[in-house]
Amino acid sequence: MNRKRITKKATLALVAMMTVTSVVGCSQSNNSNKNQQGSNQKTEQKTEQKTDKNTNSSLSSSTIFKDMKTTDIDGNKVDKSIFSKYKLTMVNVWNTGCSPCISEIPTLDRLNKEYREKGVSIKGMLLESGIGLTDEEKATAKEILSKANATYQQLTVTKDMVEKDDTLLLQAFPTTFFIDKDGNIVDSIEGSNDYDGWKAKIDEVLKKVEANE
Repeated sequence: MNRKRITKKATLALVAMMTVTSVVGCSQSNNSNKNQQGSNQKTEQKTEQKTDKNTNSSLSSSTIFKDMKTTDIDGNKVDKSIFSKYKLTMVNVWNTGCSPCISEIPTLDRLNKEYREKGVSIKGMLLESGIGLTDEEKATAKEILSKANATYQQLTVTKDMVEKDDTLLLQAFPTTFFIDKDGNIVDSIEGSNDYDGWKAKIDEVLKKVEANE
């Protein structure tokens, strides 16, 4: 599917608008996400539907992670080499105004530690209403992570990443991308999940990646 060319200013404005819209939707769906935790089957069905939709939108052809050059929230330089160290990297794009995003942080930190020996890494990626993070936004994010005792790495979004293609023009927060060791997007999901739901999804995608090695 051919994507329309968008000017840089229009792209950045659209990202800001989509981020605000997504956070509003995220907040409105907070109660339903809490109810989902008690219903694994419904969560998995919803997740599967979202995955199919994203796969059909040609995310697999995106090079946003293959060409990634950014920093984490501590200012350390990060590039595509982080993916080559693992069979599978799960990048969870979240926002400090999204309650379901914040609620699942302890779960993601736990899974990151448990799956490290299996060749899986979990990264957070902060996407606020603007590109990059202000000092205030960084402080807020660090406070949230500290309260959750979370230590998994948190990446930031650059202008180049947004202008490259429409991968980060998200419809919902959180949105999670599964990346192989070459930086290819092999799967994606919109929405939060509980421990068992994420564990099942990681196992599913890891099995698929290992089969293609």
